[in-house]
Formats: sequence, structure tokens, C-alpha cells
Amino acid sequence: MLHDQYRLKKRGYGRVEYNFSYYSFCGVDKAGLLSALGMRDTGNVDAHGQFDFTMAQLPDQWIVCRYNNLGNPPAVMRQALSLHGMLIACDVHEGEHVSRVECYEQGELKWSILHDGEAGDTLDLQVAGIVPPEFTALRKAAFSAQQKADHDGVTAHYMYWLPLDFAASLSGYRYDRETFPWGTPSFTEIEPVVPAAT
Repeated sequence: MLHDQYRLKKRGYGRVEYNFSYYSFCGVDKAGLLSALGMRDTGNVDAHGQFDFTMAQLPDQWIVCRYNNLGNPPAVMRQALSLHGMLIACDVHEGEHVSRVECYEQGELKWSILHDGEAGDTLDLQVAGIVPPEFTALRKAAFSAQQKADHDGVTAHYMYWLPLDFAASLSGYRYDRETFPWGTPSFTEIEPVVPAAT
């Protein structure tokens, strides 16, 4: 299920590479997810982001996978991995202030939220599909805060964080935080399963 290539986002004036992705799964068990990924859990605790691909079990049945090698993140077959549950995929390019969240269920992309600040548009937001209604209040608050910051000449990126904050409100996880109200996630290394020699 993993391929050594970037997921590329097409745009009218070129292409940009997301340099970090993480995936939150709900409705699937860890063993089934590892099997679908073609990976195994080594049990090695990832205390400092030293391993390329890691996984953590969160409360409320959520499982998070993250890729720490910013130089070569894999493309994950998102539709296939969401056949038996929900997948919330978060893609970021921190240097260009681009963030995207996609929600897949039963093998289909249900909705997506994208902020593309590369061209300097701090208020950019592109929403597709039917997003849960809880998003509306977060969107209004972020938009108002960004407008005020822009008016006051303050450097801020509320709209960049909006997709990621909304994903965190669903899964309980955001990539730039180490601790949460529910505790601290324990990520362990996962690696590809090597087929047995015949």
C-alpha cells in the first residue's frame, strides 16, 4: 500500500510537493491496518522522531500513522485503506503555508479542506464535499482572526491551521503537539513486512 513517491498537488501555475503527511484511522483495528499497509510494528518507541514511519493508538479507537522522513514521504492508497473505516489524511507544506485535509469513508473521498497560502493569500480556503457542520464555527472564527491580523499588520496563519485544527477536533491529534488533554501518544516504529524466502 505504500509507494516511494510524493503525492503531488496540481495547480494552475505549477506543482508543489507536500513535505509531510499523517493519517488518522477510525473503525479499523491495529492488526488489520498494519496488514493493509503491508507493515509490522517493531515495538521500538519513537521518542524523538528518529524512525521513518510510526504508528500510535489513540483513545476512542483512533490510530495515527505519521511519516517523519520529510525528504521522501510515501503515497498512501487512501481509498483502499478506508474501505472498512474512516481515514482522515493531513498533508502539509510548512514552508509554503499549504495545508490540506481529506476524509475518506468506504473507499470514497467524502470531503476535503485546503488552504493554499503559497501565493500570499492568507484567507484562501477551498472546501469540497459535505463537511461536518461543526466546521462552520471554526471557519468563521479563523476567518475573522485572520482578517484582523492582516488589518493590524500581524503575521499570522489562522487559515493555514484551520484544516488541521478541524481534523484534530475529530481525531484528537495534531502533528505539531506532543501532549493533549487525553495524554501523550506513544508512537512506535513500523516497517515493511519482508516476504519469507521460498
